[in-house]
Amino acid sequence: MSICNNCPRHCRVDRERQKGFCGEGQLKVARASLHLWEEPFISGEKGSGTIFFSGCNLKCVYCQNYDISRGKGIVISPNQLADIFKRLEDAGAENINLVTATHFVDDIVKAFEIYKPSLPVVYNCGGYESISSLEKLEGIVDIFLPDFKYSDNSLAKRYSNAPDYFEVCTKALLKMRELCPKDIIKDNLMKKGMIIRHLVLPDAIENTKGVLDFVSQNFGKSVYLSLMGQYVPYGQAKTIKPIDRKLKPIEYKIAISYAEKLGLDNTFIQETGCASEDFIPDFDKSPISLT
Repeated sequence: MSICNNCPRHCRVDRERQKGFCGEGQLKVARASLHLWEEPFISGEKGSGTIFFSGCNLKCVYCQNYDISRGKGIVISPNQLADIFKRLEDAGAENINLVTATHFVDDIVKAFEIYKPSLPVVYNCGGYESISSLEKLEGIVDIFLPDFKYSDNSLAKRYSNAPDYFEVCTKALLKMRELCPKDIIKDNLMKKGMIIRHLVLPDAIENTKGVLDFVSQNFGKSVYLSLMGQYVPYGQAKTIKPIDRKLKPIEYKIAISYAEKLGLDNTFIQETGCASEDFIPDFDKSPISLT
């Protein structure tokens, strides 16, 4: 029997017989594809080799990948996952991008023991990570791509049922920086390092300022930051005020101005028009076969 403590929820369930907060038992994947809508240093020209895992340890009410975070996907084995790595590599992927993989860390480590591509490995997560799981990824992950969603735990509790998000996420971010201490860019592609993401939410500019303050104070002015203005009300968020609307242009402008004020020079800014459901992948089909 294997008791799951992969994430800070510490559900302590036998994942072969029960499901924890993430809603998943066995390794499950919803989609694998070459994805062009990540940050430029990640997508490159050919696309990031993204693998979208089913379930989530946050289940944010506004999740853009709502269907898969609630369980859509196909159960696979670590051997099959290793084969997906290879097929993405053969398809010309710039990297292997593990999206929301927190609750499957043990199986992912097994898959990389079976086959390790000659590509950078990206760990793309919600920022709600346990230190012990991150330590298992040492020597496997080359680039950390975490969300830093909240500095305001009241919002974290309301929208993600994670009242300790700020404390957990900040410790995890510092650990990620320890594991990948240097940002290495070659031919306009990140080979090693970290990019911190923050999605600006409606009516939550103080939350954003708190995130940017922590980033500036703890990671310096040269940290790579992706400041996202793409918020679209999705899933439950369509019925929850004030996040039942898109971000106002002035809200995003205030966030950008604050990042500039702090001297965060390596900040990715999104173009107008990214706040659309058109950028959400089609999870009813996978360009790379999952079986």
